Amino acid sequence: MVAGAVFVPPTAEALIVDPSEVGLPLRAEALFGRACPLELELGVGKGRFALAWAQEHPDLGLLGVERARKYLDLAALRAARLGLANLRLVHTTAEDLLFRCLAEGSIAAVHVYFPDPWPKKRHHKRRFFRPDNIARLGAVMAPGALLRVKTDHAEYAGIISQLVSASGLFQAVPADEVFAPIPPTHFELKYQAQGRTVYRFAWQRRG
Repeated sequence: MVAGAVFVPPTAEALIVDPSEVGLPLRAEALFGRACPLELELGVGKGRFALAWAQEHPDLGLLGVERARKYLDLAALRAARLGLANLRLVHTTAEDLLFRCLAEGSIAAVHVYFPDPWPKKRHHKRRFFRPDNIARLGAVMAPGALLRVKTDHAEYAGIISQLVSASGLFQAVPADEVFAPIPPTHFELKYQAQGRTVYRFAWQRRG
């Protein structure tokens, strides 16, 4: 911030980005008015993680996507109340954001926490972690960028691990170390209270 400038808290509406009304691909300079590391959360829900992470890291820009409009609006309202100028939210699908809205090599880190496991076999094709989506994740992530994933679904956890490893785009890194600074999500707190196992994975984009 320029010395002597008065900080004006953002409105909830200002934090929501409409890809059809801004220049694509989305870049930190256009979103936040400055060059900064651009991180991505796929599925922000009500925003518990996004708000905490943006508060703790004012140096980075966090871009969150959420397809449920009521959750997106709630997250934006909470972010505005906190005066978070380094968070932007997009109402669309993760696939649309990845394939249409982001430039290759532009993302410094990706957070995917508790993606819908679509447990019924006939719905497996709707799961986010598929070879084409993983390949696109690798394309938009910069070399060395971190991919963090959490799920409570054992079968999906095994598939995620297998598919990401098979892509050849990522190197596994110690999850305990990478997740040490990560605040819990709404679902994580809920599942921990229920005694459910949470599977955590961390990968680094190969150079």
